[in-house]
Order: sequence, then structure tokens, then C-alpha cells
Amino acid sequence: MSKPYSYLFVPATSFSLIKKAVTSKADVVIIDLEDAVALSEKQAAREVMKEALKVYKKEHKIIVRINALETSFWEADLETAVTNGAAGIMLPKAENEQGIQTASNKIREIRENSDEAFELIPLIESAKGIQFAYAIASADPLVSALAFGSIDFSLDIDCELTPEGLELLFARSQLVIASKAAGIGPPIDAVYPNLTDENGLKNQTVFANQLGFKAKLVIHPKQLDVVHQVFSTSDEEIIIAKKIVEAFEKAEKEGIASIKVDGQFVDYPIYKKAKKTYNRNSEK
Repeated sequence: MSKPYSYLFVPATSFSLIKKAVTSKADVVIIDLEDAVALSEKQAAREVMKEALKVYKKEHKIIVRINALETSFWEADLETAVTNGAAGIMLPKAENEQGIQTASNKIREIRENSDEAFELIPLIESAKGIQFAYAIASADPLVSALAFGSIDFSLDIDCELTPEGLELLFARSQLVIASKAAGIGPPIDAVYPNLTDENGLKNQTVFANQLGFKAKLVIHPKQLDVVHQVFSTSDEEIIIAKKIVEAFEKAEKEGIASIKVDGQFVDYPIYKKAKKTYNRNSEK
């Protein structure tokens, strides 16, 4: 599949909800063993997750959010998810490289010599996580992307979440920069909890996209269309990118590296950005 735009959370307490999730438009489904599951239901939820993986792992990309390393649940969560065919693990409350290495070492121990692709997605939810984002992102080759947990983060730093999201600007930018510096994929933006506010969801997703996020966590299938629309490249953008690439490459052959295309100044950085856009979409 092409790079995913959406990661849909679904609680591991309901097989029927998991079925709805894997038949939705979500690019990736995250079966949640953590926040969506009461302490008394952890074992039962793990069994539901196990059965869902057996049934749906070949039909859809499924990642499991395990419980945090500070709990007594994480090892059983991890082993059950890995041995039953999860495509990856989301690790909540990631705050340092030692935690990533603990989880990745356990994953390798369980998988032994398997050569199938597997990914580890640290969920950054605290001031410590933001502060040490680069160390987390570069801690192990299994780390494919960072994800942002803005609600827990706002609780940790005691800020007020607003529709504009300016209070999260630094944290989001930190994740984008750390991801790029570490050579992993772009980060995954936080959930938007208000299911009745489609404009708010769109605005937050556009803002995240502008900062460098290229996917978003979602909590309901009704949010998927908006998220996919924002992160997808429009036909008009592809046409413009193609025009820039063709015009610049023609000029370059004539020894010219600075041109105008439809009134827009184009030099090497603009050309490279357009080429990246065009190549990424021409491959689909």
C-alpha cells in the first residue's frame, strides 16, 4: 500500500467494532489495549485482539497499542500481538530511548529470525517525550514513525487545548524535526476528539499537514474522509508540479537554473519539492 494517511483506533473490547474498523476506509487499524480498556478487562481484551488478528490480519494492516512499559500488562500484550500477526506495535507514553530498546529487544526475541516487516510506533504524550523525541526516533531501526498524543500532553504541561492548536505548535514541530533528523517517516498527528466538528477536524489536519505531518490518528470512521482529503495531493497540485518539473528540466539542459513558471519563481529547492510531489503521485 502507499503511505497511510489514517490510523483508526478501535477498542479491543468489541469484536464487532473491530470488524467495522477493518472494513472501513482506514489505512491502518489500531486495536487498543490501553486507554480504551478498563483494568479489569485487560485479559479479556487481549483475547479479543488475538481472535481479531487471526481473522483479519491478512485483510488489513493492523497495529496494536499495548499498555505502557510501567504496567504489568505490556509483555503479555506484546507477545500476544506479535505471535498472532500484528503488523506493528504502538508504544504509549514513550519518553526515552531505553524504553524503545526494551520493547524492540522483546519484539526481536519473540520474532526470532522472522524477515517479515514489523514496525514500532512510539506515542509521544509528555514533556519528556517531546524533549527526547530525537533519541526516541533514532533509538532502534524498528521505529517507523512517531505519533503525537496531544490530550495527555496537554494534561502533562497543563495547557488549554484550543481549536487553533497554537499551544501545540512547538511540540508538533519538534516531532517533525526529530523524525526528519532521525531518518524515519513523517510523524502521525493526534486525534481530534470532537466527532461533531468536521470543520475543526479539517482545520487541525490542514495545520498539521502544513507543519510536516502526513497522517493522523482518528477515533471514528466518520473522520476518515476529511483526513484523506487533506493529506491527498489534488489533481491540480500534481498538474502544477509536473509543469514545474518539465519546465525546469528543459531550462537546466540549456544551462539555466532560475526560471518563472506561471509567474512563480522556480530554482532548485522549488524544483526538488515539485519533483518529489510529482514522483510520489505518479507512482500510485
